Amino acid sequence: MGKPHRHRHAKHRIQRRTPPGSLPGSVVVDPKASHPRIQAIAYGPDQVVERTLQNPSQLRELIAHYPVMWVNVEGLGDAETISAVGELFGLHKLALEDVVNVHQRAKVEEYSDHLFIIARMPRDTTPVDTEQLSLFLGHNFVLTFLEDPGDCLNPVRERIRHARGEIRRRGADYLAYTLLDAVVDAYFPLLERLADALDALEEDILARGDKDVIARIHQIKGDLLVVRRAIWPHRDMVNSLGRNAAALVSSETRVYLRDCSDHVVQITDLVETYREINADLRDAYLSIISNRMNDIMRVLTVISTLFIPLTFIVGVYGMNFDTKVSPWNMPELGWYLGYPILLVLMGLLTLFMLAFFRRKKWL
Repeated sequence: MGKPHRHRHAKHRIQRRTPPGSLPGSVVVDPKASHPRIQAIAYGPDQVVERTLQNPSQLRELIAHYPVMWVNVEGLGDAETISAVGELFGLHKLALEDVVNVHQRAKVEEYSDHLFIIARMPRDTTPVDTEQLSLFLGHNFVLTFLEDPGDCLNPVRERIRHARGEIRRRGADYLAYTLLDAVVDAYFPLLERLADALDALEEDILARGDKDVIARIHQIKGDLLVVRRAIWPHRDMVNSLGRNAAALVSSETRVYLRDCSDHVVQITDLVETYREINADLRDAYLSIISNRMNDIMRVLTVISTLFIPLTFIVGVYGMNFDTKVSPWNMPELGWYLGYPILLVLMGLLTLFMLAFFRRKKWL
């Protein structure tokens, strides 16, 4: 599931390549996007065929011979390939336009003979990021479009290849459910890593309070915000898919969609909980730093206060008025033990002040 790292702010800035006033359904691709690679898996209860195709026209022979076909297009860098796939399966042009504009929220749209579903799939990157998964569900096919090669859908492929579970005996709607469920479940390992990061962060705050703690707090805050923005719309999308798509989603598959909806709710609750924990850790860190600063200022204040009377005494004795002019001009300058007496007096004064501060609980 490895993906190339992209700067978070650049990734989430909306960049539409179609100029204002363009025809609806215009497919304008990102020139930096990967060139499409088409993978097809056609299967039935007793057989499965998996191919990597060079041309969308090669899909025609698979459509007619197998009950269900899954076509996965990795890369959105060629408008002709995307348009050819859309024309072959009769996809709506407005949906194809949303496929190449990869800033979409999770949603489901119903057309005459197919459904268009968008989900946000987590990337295995640091910082956390997501990519758009565009899914089309027809009577006997599922199409998926990914921004870049690599995804979290390999468990579904393995289930098809080895006939695990009921996927080979079910229709295209069940395949669509398993793909959406795999995308949703991919958030759980991500949240586990964020939970571990929060635990480590809490230990560091309480133990050392390193200078990089505040940067890590903001990093986790940004990661949780990315997950929150991605997962929240999935609730409405999954619920709408289970309620309104009567023609393409069977009653048996709706039961599984309700389970997928429960997973989305769990992830949403975890995200909100982790955001609150992260905010509490930030407040705790700031409180610890503030208390530490108060302790430092208290020590420095005590030291300054101790030296104030000592500085006063030293300043008085630094005036050095001549005792020969007047007996009132600091006669103690002529005492035989004047200097030791002064040092003892200054030491006793310091001890008295320390005892006074301790009794007042200032230390």
